[in-house]
Amino acid sequence: MDYRDIRSTLVSKLEAIEDRSGNHIYFYLTIDGHDFRVGKLSHSSRGQAVDYVISDTARRLKLNKREFVGLVDCEIDKLQHQGMWRERDPLKAKIC
Repeated sequence: MDYRDIRSTLVSKLEAIEDRSGNHIYFYLTIDGHDFRVGKLSHSSRGQAVDYVISDTARRLKLNKREFVGLVDCEIDKLQHQGMWRERDPLKAKIC
């Protein structure tokens, strides 16, 4: 998986907002009216993504690494991801 795959997944599949204004590229996702930072890449990121970037992005999306790879490979779609997010959302657990 390369950095373009990560960016494409966040922006195209999940419709995350991309903020390129700072030293890094940040990706924000709005779910149930709340904004979450779900990704961070360096402006100079090229080629194969290092493992910690994949793992960090997966964790921020409330997925394990295998599930994130499935999201990138189109085995999981946006609606499935949102369902998984809601099941695992710690804010939801505090409200109930």
